[in-house]
Amino acid sequence: MIQRRRIWAAAALVFAIPVSLVLLAGGKAVGPEAIRFGRDACDRCHMLLASGGFAGERRGKDGALHKYDDVGCLLLALGAAHEETTQAWVEDHAGTGFVPLMEATLVRSSSKPTPMGYGIVAFRNPTEASRFVSQNGGQIASLEELLRAGPRVLRSTQVPHAEEDHR
Repeated sequence: MIQRRRIWAAAALVFAIPVSLVLLAGGKAVGPEAIRFGRDACDRCHMLLASGGFAGERRGKDGALHKYDDVGCLLLALGAAHEETTQAWVEDHAGTGFVPLMEATLVRSSSKPTPMGYGIVAFRNPTEASRFVSQNGGQIASLEELLRAGPRVLRSTQVPHAEEDHR
């Protein structure tokens, strides 16, 4: 009987310690959050996020979530943040939700209006990205290429954006 109580006490302790640590740590937030279109503002340009398929999010070292209305704004913010992060996401332009930035296929197109006019859209599926390029023009660009080139390339790809994207 005493042996059985000790086993149960040990099992309860093994379970209670991790649960207590999570509760005491406050459960630091991870992952992207749903965008509240018309309410959330871009952390870089301060425009309201108005339409799906263009946005991005990243978490800073402190766990704070930063939202962006255009993939270009996210890329510029990543360059300016001077901090490493593996927590960055972009909206799949095909409409399947957020995809980790490191896994996304990025397309740069001077014919595709985006909220801030950077002309960069992201896709979860590389086949969808290729289909987009064949239908709309542009080129598939690597994340490294876009980050390395920085603001110079992003500015040169800006296309006029539709006014309705900024209401």
